[in-house]
Amino acid sequence: MSDPAHDYERRIAPTDARQFEALFNNAIIGMVLTSQTGEIMLMNQFAENQFGYARHELVGKPVELLIPHKIRGKHEEHRQYFQRHPQTRMMGEGRDLRALRKDGSEFAAEVSLSHYELEGKNYVIALVVDITLRKKGEETLFRQNEELEKMVNDRTFMLQKALQALERSDAELKMAYEKEKELGEIKSHFVSMASHEFRTPLSTILSSISLVKRYSGTEEIHNRERHISKIQNAVKTLNYILEDFLSLGKLEEGLVLVNPASLSRQMFLAEIDELLQEMNQASGKNQQIALGHSLKSELFTLDRKLRQNILANLVSNAIKYSPEKSVITIHCSEGSSDLQIAVCDKGVGIAEEEQGHLFGRFFRASNVTGIPGTGLGLHIVRRYVDLLGGRITLDSKLNEGTIITIIIPQP
Repeated sequence: MSDPAHDYERRIAPTDARQFEALFNNAIIGMVLTSQTGEIMLMNQFAENQFGYARHELVGKPVELLIPHKIRGKHEEHRQYFQRHPQTRMMGEGRDLRALRKDGSEFAAEVSLSHYELEGKNYVIALVVDITLRKKGEETLFRQNEELEKMVNDRTFMLQKALQALERSDAELKMAYEKEKELGEIKSHFVSMASHEFRTPLSTILSSISLVKRYSGTEEIHNRERHISKIQNAVKTLNYILEDFLSLGKLEEGLVLVNPASLSRQMFLAEIDELLQEMNQASGKNQQIALGHSLKSELFTLDRKLRQNILANLVSNAIKYSPEKSVITIHCSEGSSDLQIAVCDKGVGIAEEEQGHLFGRFFRASNVTGIPGTGLGLHIVRRYVDLLGGRITLDSKLNEGTIITIIIPQP
């Protein structure tokens, strides 16, 4: 009795074979069938077109014939390993290869592998896709991405530069605003101070001139000289006020330059002594100003003009805020790399809670409101010392006196 299933298979077998052949030959992907030794057994029409070979030219030939010469040895190793450890490799697993046409040209290919066993022999089916266009597209996209990234980086850089410029501009505007505000405050202080400080000496000058006119007789020469002295002192007061404002103006505008020069110890002390004698005679307070030193170096480097201005300010304050016939001491010494000048008086001193503000602009201690002054002297001194790269220290006790020391670095 016949088997219906077997009869059915026998009837349709020729039809299936033709259909398989039609499917194989008309597939729109290259198909290459190789033996376990790597010989080409069969390839479809699409693969023939891909590689430029007729089918009979490749059957029985090693598959390495379709691989570029430079990578054939490596490919043979991979093929042998695959025969020992066969596994299905799907398309799109990153196995991009180079394939060789009959005319010697190459193309980018993506290959998937499958395998099967028939009658005890292993066979490998390779599906080959020409990805040249895709690669070109990817390369174009990669270049476009690089160009876009470069463009973004360039734009980002330009934006950062613009932001930096904007920040600098903003900082400059803020600085200019603060400077303008500061100058406005200086002007306001000047007007307020001038209305008070200028009024007293000007009134003294006017009244003294009026009185001098009355003392025309020879016997009244003493009265005339007394009022002339008042006029001179008032003029000096006005001159000190104006000098302070001129000095501050130059400092604010950056017009004060440091010009260091070498000076012998003898000349250095002589110039200080000369300045002190002039200031003592001009003060009219019969104070004793003593100059002492413990200097050993023969040469010192400093800006002579700034040094004289600093000392003039400090000694002027010591004279102003010390009683008549008191002693003011200036002592010069040196450290390992600096020159130190200390001005010591026995005057009114400064309250401890006010000492932190003493070098500020327009600050005047509460115990000197009855003594003429601008509140700029010590501020200017500190600015000069800063220009010299030095430091300034203060030691003061109320009603006992003050010691101010300037420390100027030496090369």
